[in-house]
Amino acid sequence: MILAAVAILIGVGTGIYLWHMPAKKVENSIGIDVSAGTLAKEYATNEKTADAKYLNKAIKVTGIISEIDKNQDGGLMVILQTDDPMAGVQCALRDTGAAPVKGQSIVVKGFCSGNGITGVSLTDCIITK
Repeated sequence: MILAAVAILIGVGTGIYLWHMPAKKVENSIGIDVSAGTLAKEYATNEKTADAKYLNKAIKVTGIISEIDKNQDGGLMVILQTDDPMAGVQCALRDTGAAPVKGQSIVVKGFCSGNGITGVSLTDCIITK
């Protein structure tokens, strides 16, 4: 009975700690340097290996803006061109005041959320250059 009560208290304590833990920010992470073309190619070649290397990690992606759009939440979305015109690197920008320009070469830092139908996705992105 005492052992069960201790286990419950540990579980509740862990849950409270995790709930109140501050969110991870991309600014506080170093980031893995990669070009948009290389990132897309690695995901196209072997998604499982690419996930092990990039998924949920901060990455700094260098590329040329092929499109600027709004995502489903109304946030700014920058798409970096790759060799495959149907699959770019989609970067959901956190900064709503950013003013990227189509054709501009930029470096975007964000968390990789994996590969989808339209390419690799990054979230919580900031423009670093």
